[in-house]
Amino acid sequence: MAPVPDACYLCQGRQLRLRHPARGTPEGGDVAAYRCTSFGHRAHPPIWECEECGMLFQWPMRSAEALLQAYGDVEDPLYVAEKDNRYRTFRRVLKQMGPGQGRTLLDVGAYCGYFLDVAREGGFRPEGLELSRWAAEHARALGFTVHGRPLRELVARGNTYDVVTLWDVVEHFADPREELAMAFQLVRPGGRIYLSTIDVSSLVARLLGGQWPWLMDMHLFYFGRATLSMLLEEVGFRVVGVRTYTHIISADYLLRKLAASFHPAAPVLGGLRRLVPHRWSVPFNLGDNMLMTAERP
Repeated sequence: MAPVPDACYLCQGRQLRLRHPARGTPEGGDVAAYRCTSFGHRAHPPIWECEECGMLFQWPMRSAEALLQAYGDVEDPLYVAEKDNRYRTFRRVLKQMGPGQGRTLLDVGAYCGYFLDVAREGGFRPEGLELSRWAAEHARALGFTVHGRPLRELVARGNTYDVVTLWDVVEHFADPREELAMAFQLVRPGGRIYLSTIDVSSLVARLLGGQWPWLMDMHLFYFGRATLSMLLEEVGFRVVGVRTYTHIISADYLLRKLAASFHPAAPVLGGLRRLVPHRWSVPFNLGDNMLMTAERP
């Protein structure tokens, strides 16, 4: 029998239920499951739901030390193969952030540095934080300062920024409350934080239930708009905007993701891969990814 968590991570409520039992095993071994481009859809430990606030979270989860080790070892060549579309995605989102005008920026989970490059193009003065040694070297090769240390160490050093970004990162933290509290201290008064993450409260997630592809080993927490707002405001931020988040991906990558997510359709999708030009760029937005903006008063 799966162990039962003592209380909800977010609200400490005790009305918990097992929403999604454990299923499958991580694809390709532990490290592969933590790649940005992982195909380990719907393979995960038990996922619990708080009936008081709606928060979903993995339990039990790996220790923070084990997670740091796994992310440090990650290598992800497919991410590099999708480089052009990552740039298109980030140029799209940069328009939501206004002109750089020399503002300082920290990108948490900078991976290979592609957003850093786009932010520099837009007039920001960006730095990154990345635990994957492989990815951090890619980002440093583009000429950026990339910190390979936890946020709390940047806080201890007195670093501050006008903007902090976390693109598809907060759901991977072993302790999102602690990390967002550190991010709050890193943002100067009047500055902003931008986060994208999967949205478990979206219509698509609710309709698909246990078939939602983003139920994955690497996703430790499943926020909705209300629960992410609650956590941001708890640590001191004021939420000022939320919208859906669009990824630009290649047609081939999209078809591979769909085949990994919906196995019965894999033969048909494999046939489409032979017909559709691999490099076609596709805007992908089913409404189950959100972009939230908050500011430090």
